[in-house]
Amino acid sequence: MKNICIIGSGSWGSALAITLGIEGHNIKMWSFSEDEKDLINKEHKCKFLPNAVMPNNVYCTTSFEEAIEGTDIILHVTPSKFARDTVKQYKEYVKEQPIVVCSKGFEKESLKTLDEVVKEEVPNSEIAVLSGPSHAEEVSIDIPTALVVAAKDEALRDMIQAEFMNENLRIYTSEDVKGVELRWSIKKHYRILCGCCSRNWTWR
Repeated sequence: MKNICIIGSGSWGSALAITLGIEGHNIKMWSFSEDEKDLINKEHKCKFLPNAVMPNNVYCTTSFEEAIEGTDIILHVTPSKFARDTVKQYKEYVKEQPIVVCSKGFEKESLKTLDEVVKEEVPNSEIAVLSGPSHAEEVSIDIPTALVVAAKDEALRDMIQAEFMNENLRIYTSEDVKGVELRWSIKKHYRILCGCCSRNWTWR
């Protein structure tokens, strides 16, 4: 079992906390909100996932230092527009933990992918990317789901696959970090285009 830090208490961060907590990992989450922290710690709930229940081994804090201290791996799960600023705030507490980018998108100002943003801020950490297709609501209630973990380091991606995969969560591996992240980031654009094509075909 691993000691896992999850930076972000939104729907995807909470879904990962739930499924990893159920597997027996010790989870410490970071939230920017005192209200969200209290809801998780006192009522074992997430406001974004009304049908889900947080396991007892999930603990939430608003302190980056407390969230990261003593952990084996960090999952970064914040919206892309806050990625760099958030990493800047917690990078001083990162020791040798690998950082897994679980968010999708680009940095607006530079158009860099989030693995590039994290690597620039924490250059000595191993970086991986965890992507869907997935829905937080489904993962949080154990509906079968497949994810992909991409990393240049084979040992890192194999470790994540071994530790995260369970009966209902299938983890595939890839060394194509950039390809996986780009596909994860633009998936909604493909959905829109496919929908437009489908509607145009129907109208003919």
